[in-house]
Amino acid sequence: MKLYAKIAVFLLVSIFLFSGLIKLNDPIGTQLKLEEYFDVFATDFAFMAGFWKFWIPYALGISIFLSSLEIILAVALWFNYRTKQTLWFLVGLLIFFGFLTFYSAYFNKVTDCGCFGETIKLTPWTSFGKDVFLLLLTLSLFFSSKAKASEPTLKIVLVSAALSVGLGIFTYLSLPIHDGLPYAVGAHIPGNMKEREALKFSYVYKIKGVEQELTEMPTDTQAVFVSMKAINEKEARPLITDYRLWIDNDTTDYTLESFKGDKVMIIIPNIHHSHLDALPEINEIAKELAKKNITVWLVSSSTDEEVNELRHRYQLAFPALSADTKVLKTIVRSSPGIWALHGGTVKGKWSAYQLPSATEIEQRLTKVQE
Repeated sequence: MKLYAKIAVFLLVSIFLFSGLIKLNDPIGTQLKLEEYFDVFATDFAFMAGFWKFWIPYALGISIFLSSLEIILAVALWFNYRTKQTLWFLVGLLIFFGFLTFYSAYFNKVTDCGCFGETIKLTPWTSFGKDVFLLLLTLSLFFSSKAKASEPTLKIVLVSAALSVGLGIFTYLSLPIHDGLPYAVGAHIPGNMKEREALKFSYVYKIKGVEQELTEMPTDTQAVFVSMKAINEKEARPLITDYRLWIDNDTTDYTLESFKGDKVMIIIPNIHHSHLDALPEINEIAKELAKKNITVWLVSSSTDEEVNELRHRYQLAFPALSADTKVLKTIVRSSPGIWALHGGTVKGKWSAYQLPSATEIEQRLTKVQE
């Protein structure tokens, strides 16, 4: 029984530490998932719409709290700190996550729960199965004997709490340490918009009255075709399917234009949820870049009226383009954020809280030309 308990604890601690660290690497990613859940619940449980919408502005704080809690509980369990209370907290957390993943799977809502951030994609049913397994594993530990906690354990737990919250705040202010998204520095956007491999198909034919699934067309001339399906659709699908830039009433293909030469984009998904205090400094950077003949665009999903008012308020002289909100939030986890491309290859990303100089941006862009 003691060996089982050690193995169970090791599995729980490893999974929760990994899950918590992955989420804290990108707290805005988890924030967006929580907002998606709150929106879905506000629609599906209309009588509680106000309750669910109340939490949307606090989604970032909840994201950092829940992700940090995973790490804190993992550390507490490993060092045997208040084991039964820790296990009950884990049970509560797993029931909460289990409800979300079951709801996603059963009702086909929020099809990626973000359990392991953008690093590992799990289907809703796989995520739910994982939560059930971890819940049963946790419950089984109530019947296992545990050693007493050592004296400095509380300090270790408190330090883990401080470091976890600190990591979440740091990555929020300075962008994820590891960017697993298809718009990361070094990514070639046009390449990510193409199929990753050729589609492969399986064929169902009726041969001598029996349906058979084949990977190649049959040579039997009497075989009767029934159906066909792609067997590697997920593997072949482009990493990017919805990247598009436009200006209303303008026929220019700005998506294609963004892949030509040097482009620096000031990304503001939603003007009303942005750190606009950074715009005066960004404007000065844009002016310096203009002197170097580097194109600067403002890209937002807000309305033309809101964007024009913002440009007038901050005297932004560079053009404004439109894009989908989700795409912009995926490109850079900051609003405003700066995204620099050279020939369609991402050369730099910066947060509103850690802005670069115009010279730094220029150096990033020209580095490939050496």
